[in-house]
Amino acid sequence: MKPDASGYTLVELLSVLAILGLIAMLVWPRYQVLTDELALRQAAAVMARELRLARQSAITYGSECAVVFRDDSDSYLVRQGEKSRTIKMHRGVETAWSRFPRDPTSPFDGSRSACRFLPLGTPVQGGTVHLKNQRNQSLYVVVAPVTSRVRVTEVDPGI
Repeated sequence: MKPDASGYTLVELLSVLAILGLIAMLVWPRYQVLTDELALRQAAAVMARELRLARQSAITYGSECAVVFRDDSDSYLVRQGEKSRTIKMHRGVETAWSRFPRDPTSPFDGSRSACRFLPLGTPVQGGTVHLKNQRNQSLYVVVAPVTSRVRVTEVDPGI
């Protein structure tokens, strides 16, 4: 090599890689917390959207539409007449409990509850769904009894 050649030595490159590795090690736990919280918020937003869509479908088609929840489950069911589809929530997010009446299609299964919308778009009864992630962070999806307003909150409304 010529004495005037510019470049980086192997020691300089290894020290930069070591510093980047240390920074990544320090940031990784916080990154995991943020991704878990983001998955919870995304699952709550999708659930709120599906509840609003179920209400709109009940109005549009003039028939009852229901969203069925199962305690300690990572999915829920949207039922419109004979058709139904399952919505799977993001990794690590599950329904802890829900305060809706029992699902009339399976009255003996106490872990199943349903938010049912009548053809006029009003719910049979208001209620709350408690979502949690693997870090025990919680969000609540609330359906108001008369107005059918669907909202997501961090505080248990106690309905």
